[in-house]
Amino acid sequence: MDEFLDEKKNFEGLKSFDAFPKTRVSYTTRSSRGGIITLVFVSICVWLVWGELNLFLDGKSEEHFSVQGGEGHLMQINLDVIVAMPCDTLHVNVQDAAGDRILAGDLLHKVSTDFVYTDTHTLPHNLKKKGKQDRGQAYDGSDEVIRKAGKKKKFKLNLPKRPKGSSCRIWGSMDVNRVMGDFHITAKGHGYWEAGQHVDHDIFNFTHVVNELSFGEFYPKLVNPLDGVVASTEDKFYRYQYFLSVVPTTYKARGRTLHTNQYSVTEQGRSMSPQSVPGIFFKFDIEPIMLTITDSPTPWIYFIVRLANVVGGVMVAGGWLYKISDGVLGSLLPSRRRGLRNDHYLNGTPIYYEEVDDE
Repeated sequence: MDEFLDEKKNFEGLKSFDAFPKTRVSYTTRSSRGGIITLVFVSICVWLVWGELNLFLDGKSEEHFSVQGGEGHLMQINLDVIVAMPCDTLHVNVQDAAGDRILAGDLLHKVSTDFVYTDTHTLPHNLKKKGKQDRGQAYDGSDEVIRKAGKKKKFKLNLPKRPKGSSCRIWGSMDVNRVMGDFHITAKGHGYWEAGQHVDHDIFNFTHVVNELSFGEFYPKLVNPLDGVVASTEDKFYRYQYFLSVVPTTYKARGRTLHTNQYSVTEQGRSMSPQSVPGIFFKFDIEPIMLTITDSPTPWIYFIVRLANVVGGVMVAGGWLYKISDGVLGSLLPSRRRGLRNDHYLNGTPIYYEEVDDE
């Protein structure tokens, strides 16, 4: 018995190191103001926890630039564009630095339709919009990205087909040499000599909408700067030029690897003389660098630590706010001069007092 009492006395000395002091329930009071503050900070805490959960599920992404080794052979181009001219007046071709010419019009699909450009924007606004979305957009997890990636791109075929439509939709995919090249859409009989084919100048109208322009396999996380861009002109002889810098990109996640491309773009448009060739020109160049993107899951311990920081920080901030507001209200409102003395209790029952000014 004596040994037990001695051990109890030893533990009594540890009370001085207690960092979590307790207050008896009978010494505390609850208020509606405290309940409101608690609900507000609990809501903030839930919102922050949800954000941390999304970051955890997205994992972390690392980017690494390196010099591209070796030379590629072919590169896939995915195109979906609407031009405000009939299909039988347009010529689509690819000319690369190696001197090869590809009759893209035979590889791509042409569908007569009406010229519609809902949910589109000009190139400068598009770049700004995409930049804002990149900072706050929540992408699919790496498993979902890998599942979707590499699949054959399915172009949206929701535009009405008009056999005698005033515009032409050109869409599809084709393989080109992985070298500098020029993909262009011109009027028949202009730029390339074709027997018996010469489009009247009054029909010229190279107003267009780029629904999609991408290079390589389908990859949901990449943002193509030209997607959704509309360009309009009333000039018959007008040339649009888009200068594309294509960067080979390798995406790695969950032990799988996807090889694709992304690009940056600058735009130039100007009126041409009747002796020149108007049209839409996409000039692409392959950069000698390679971007490797590696997605990896966030460790559980990091998530737990960040979660504890969020919850603890919000609760501590809520306690400080309550104490500050209580002190400010106590000094400003006369009705709060009636209070509860923390040091006056009778048999566990608090004794109220009223301050009286000295005369």
